[in-house]
Amino acid sequence: MKTSKYILSLVLLGIGSVLTVQADDSIVNRNVTVEREYKPIIHDAGKINSVPKVLELNVDKAAANYSDFNLPLNAGFNIHTLPAAQLDFGKKADNKPGYARVGIGNYFNTLADFAYPLVRTSDMHLDFSLNHLGAYGIKAHTTTKAALSFDKSFAEFNLYAGLGGGHEYLKYYADNFNNNGTVVDLKTLAIANGTDTYREEDLTHLNRTAKDFSLSQLANDSIGNIFWRFNALAGVRSLPESDELRYRAEVQYKVFSSHYGLSEHLIHTQAGFNIPSKENRMGLDVEMYNLSYRSDNLLMNYFNTAYTVVTLNPYYGIERENYNVRLGLKTGLSFGRGDFFNPSADIRAEWKVAPEFFSVYGGAAGGYAVNTLDAMADENRYLYSDTKVNDTYTPYDVYAGFKLKPLYNLLLDAFVDYCSINNQYFFVNKEYSISTMTVPPVVPTSGLFTNRFNVIYSDATQFKVGARANYNFKNLVNVELKGAYNGWAVATEQYAWNKPKWEASLNTGVRINSEWSVSANAFYEGERYAKLGNLAPILMRDKIDINLGANYSYNNWLSAFVKVNNLINNHYQDFYGYYVQGFNVLVGAGFSF
Repeated sequence: MKTSKYILSLVLLGIGSVLTVQADDSIVNRNVTVEREYKPIIHDAGKINSVPKVLELNVDKAAANYSDFNLPLNAGFNIHTLPAAQLDFGKKADNKPGYARVGIGNYFNTLADFAYPLVRTSDMHLDFSLNHLGAYGIKAHTTTKAALSFDKSFAEFNLYAGLGGGHEYLKYYADNFNNNGTVVDLKTLAIANGTDTYREEDLTHLNRTAKDFSLSQLANDSIGNIFWRFNALAGVRSLPESDELRYRAEVQYKVFSSHYGLSEHLIHTQAGFNIPSKENRMGLDVEMYNLSYRSDNLLMNYFNTAYTVVTLNPYYGIERENYNVRLGLKTGLSFGRGDFFNPSADIRAEWKVAPEFFSVYGGAAGGYAVNTLDAMADENRYLYSDTKVNDTYTPYDVYAGFKLKPLYNLLLDAFVDYCSINNQYFFVNKEYSISTMTVPPVVPTSGLFTNRFNVIYSDATQFKVGARANYNFKNLVNVELKGAYNGWAVATEQYAWNKPKWEASLNTGVRINSEWSVSANAFYEGERYAKLGNLAPILMRDKIDINLGANYSYNNWLSAFVKVNNLINNHYQDFYGYYVQGFNVLVGAGFSF
C-alpha cells in the first residue's frame, strides 16, 4: 500500500514538472468547448457567493463553442472519458452549430455524443442532445440519455424549460460473502442448502418488515437491474441586472423507476424573491418536495406511500464593495416522515481584505436534505432496489476559509469545516442471518453478506480541512490540485463506513499547438473501511487512479482523441466487492457540422 502511495506521489510530481514547460504565447485567438449535464442553472436572487469573485484567476476567458449545449455526461462508472473540448486557434472558417463524438475501447467500453441547436436566435434557444456511455461484459454498466432544453429571453424576464429522459443498465457483478467474510458462490451453496432461509438484518425501508428468503431465491435473484429516468422542468426568473424586484419560480417533475424495485415520483417546486431595503436587500426562498413511492412487485409488500417536505429560508443581505453578509434562517418541515421541525442557521460572509490579493470568508449553515431514490442511485447504484434512504438533517455546519492570489495566474484557497449530522447514512453490504436450516446442515453458514447494499444510520460529526491551488497560464496550461482531510466521529459505529479519511485530486491540461492538446488527471482516496456485520472492520485498498489523454484537431470539422485510464492498473473497489476496471484505453473521433 505504501508503495502505491509513493508511485502516486512521483507521478503527481512528474506531471506537475512537465506542465511548467513554456507554451507558445504567440497564439491569441482561443476557443474551448464546454460540456455539462442537463441541469438549467438557476441563480438564487441576491444570494451571496462565498467564493470571492475578485480573487478568481483574472485571465482572458476563451470563447466557448457549443457551450450552450447541456450534455448529460455525468455517468462516472469507471470510464474516464476525454472531454470533447476542442481548443481552436482561429482555424475555423465558420461556426458549425452541430457536434458529434464516438469512442470505443477495451472492456467493450463505448461512448457516443450528439448535440444540435434546433432553434438559435438572439433571444431564443432550443437544443437537443443525446449521450451514451457503456461498459459491457462482466462489469456491465450502460447509460443513455436525451434532453431538450429551451430558453427564451423577454424584456424583463427569462423563460426556460426542459425535457429529459434516460435508461441505465447495470450488473451486480461483485462478490458475496459468508458469515466469516469468505467469498462464496450462492448458486453452489443452493445446490445443497437451497431450502435454508435467511432473514434481512438492519432493515430500514419505508413500509415493510424484514422478510425471509430461501437460499435458492437469493442465488437466483436477478443479476442486473434497469433504471428509467424522466424529468420535465419549467421556470421563469427576473433578469440578473434587475435592481428592484428579483424573483424566480420553477417546477420540476421527476420519475425514477427501478425494474426490480421502487418507483419514485417527485414534484419539486422552488420559488424566491428579494426586494431592496434601503441600501440592502431582504427576501424569502421556498422549496417544496412532494414524493410518492410504489412498486408492482407484491413480494416487496409495499403500498402507495407519500410525504412532503417544505423548506423556508428568509434572509437579509448586506452587499458592499469590499464585503457581503447574508443573515438568514432555514427551516425544514417534514409532513408524514421523520421529525417535523428541522431548523438551522443561514449566515454567510466574505470580506475582501485586499481586493486583488486576499479575502476571507465564513459562515454558519445547515439544512435538511431530501434523499431521493434518484440521488441515491447516482451515489451508489448497487443499493438494494427497494431501499428509500431516510432524509438527512444537519443542525449546524460552521466553516471558515481564505483565498490568496500571490501571483497573477495562481489562486490558493484553504478552508476548515465542522458540521453535526443527524441520521447520517452509511453504505454496508446487505446482511442476512439464518432463519431455518436443513438438519443435518450440508453447508452450514449462519450469515450472508450479498453484493447489494443496505444503509445503517448514526448521528455523526465531520471535521474537514482542505485546500485548493489553481494555476492558469494564458489558457494554454491549466493545473488544479485539491486535497482534504475528513475526521469523522460516529456515535454508534466504529468508522464512517466507505467514507475516505484522505482525498486528493490533480487535473491538468496543456495546449501544445494549434493541433495537439494533452491532459492528465489523478485522484486518491485513502483509509476507507467496509463493514460486514460484527466482523472486524475491513481496510479497503486505497483508490489511486491516474489517467492520461491527448486530442488532435485535424481540421475545422474533425478531431481525434485517445484516453488511457487507470494507468497503474490499480484494482481498487468503489464499494466492497466491486473492483473497478483495470488499465483501459478509449479512442475516438469528434465531428462538427
